[in-house]
Amino acid sequence: MVNPDSTSQPPLLTASSLSWKLCASCGGKIADRFLLCAMDSYWHSRCLKCSCCQAQLGDIGTSCYTKSSMILCRNDYIRSAKRSE
Repeated sequence: MVNPDSTSQPPLLTASSLSWKLCASCGGKIADRFLLCAMDSYWHSRCLKCSCCQAQLGDIGTSCYTKSSMILCRNDYIRSAKRSE
C-alpha cells in the first residue's frame, strides 16, 4: 500500500538503466541485431540517416560524419566542407 503523504518518488527509469536502448530518432525500443551509436545516442539501423540526402547510414558504410549537429554521409560531409571554403 502506498502512503499518500509520502514525498518519496519511485526511481526514474532511463534507457541506460534498462538492458535495451531507445532510438534517438523514433524513441522506440531497439531490438535490432545491431545497435548503432552516433553522437552519444543509439539508433535503429533504419533511423540513422544522413541529414541532407536521407541515406540510411547503416546501409552505406561503417562511418558517419557530423557538422553543425547534423549527421552526414561521407559525400554530403565533403560537399559541405567545400561550400564552407
